[in-house]
Amino acid sequence: MTAGWSVKVIGITAEGELPDDFEVEAALQAAEQDLPDGGGVAFVIVDRGTDALWASVCWWHSDILFQRQWRAERGSTDLRRLPPDAPVGCVWQLLAIDCERRAWVEHVLTRPHDPDLTGYLAADPMVEAS
Repeated sequence: MTAGWSVKVIGITAEGELPDDFEVEAALQAAEQDLPDGGGVAFVIVDRGTDALWASVCWWHSDILFQRQWRAERGSTDLRRLPPDAPVGCVWQLLAIDCERRAWVEHVLTRPHDPDLTGYLAADPMVEAS
C-alpha cells in the first residue's frame, strides 16, 4: 500500500533477472509523488533496461489508464520524472501494460457491481500474457 493506493509491482530487466530491492523502492517512491490523493489501484513497472532504469507509474480511474514515466542512469536509482513528451515505454513495458489491461477488464470492468480488486492485484502478468 502506497499513500492509500494498492500498488502492484511488475519487474522486468534486459538480463532476465528481477530488479533488486533498491530499484523497486526507488520506483515506489516515485509512485508516491505521482499518485493522486484519494487512493485506488495502481501498478508500477520497474524496468532495468540496457540503457537506463525506467519506472512507469500507472493508475486506473474506471476504464482510463494514467501513466507517468521516470528514468535513472544505468547503475543508479536516482529516478527523475520525464516530461510529457517522453517515450511511453519500450515494447516489453507495453507487453506488461497490455497484461494489466486484460486483468483490469477481466477482474474489474466486466464486474461493474462486484469488482474483484483482490483478483486483479493477484493476477500474474505472465499468465495474462499467454
